[in-house]
Amino acid sequence: MRRETLDDNLTQLQAMLDEMAPLVVTAFRNASTALLEDRRRLAQQVVARDPIIDGHRAAIELLAVETMAVHQPVVGPLRSVVTALRCSQVLERMGDLARHVAEVVARAPEDAHPLPDQAHPLFVTYGARVADVAEKAASVLRTRNVVLAVELDADDDLVDAAHREVFELMFGPDWTAGVPAAVDTALLARFYERYADQAVRLAEHVVYAVTGGTPDQVPI
Repeated sequence: MRRETLDDNLTQLQAMLDEMAPLVVTAFRNASTALLEDRRRLAQQVVARDPIIDGHRAAIELLAVETMAVHQPVVGPLRSVVTALRCSQVLERMGDLARHVAEVVARAPEDAHPLPDQAHPLFVTYGARVADVAEKAASVLRTRNVVLAVELDADDDLVDAAHREVFELMFGPDWTAGVPAAVDTALLARFYERYADQAVRLAEHVVYAVTGGTPDQVPI
């Protein structure tokens, strides 16, 4: 709903983002746990709760559009409103990617593990790195710490390294899980990578809101 002043609306938009981001981080952590521990019910919960994340995006979009129409912000405030719109869309996409992981688990046959045993150790590391990137991006969104945002490039490099390790395993001579399992594993790895990429993009939008520039323009 519309607040009385532009500052009120900007404060509310930030508060709504701060509510949405932890839901997205939790969705990935739960989806990754469900995958690693073969917890079908937890996966189903991630899928069932995705509409809550979608609802947050819709509410932020509504307030942002109303803010621009009513208050016609310029320069800094306008960047903040545009960033709120972009961040809500990125967060929704992250939630979708976490849901995709959970759906793989939820759809797996009862007598089959959704992740091949050979890939399990790599996904333990992979999931931890992706979750760390998401946590840091959420912190950047909450605190607007642009220096912290710059660190995410190096963190994302670690995620990319884990992604490569998965594919090196699948295309290496020691892979014995077969082609269908390789296809499923590649899809899961892609969901993980894209989730981390979106988290980095989230931080980039915050840097734009604060500085009007990109992370590589931030002096450190």
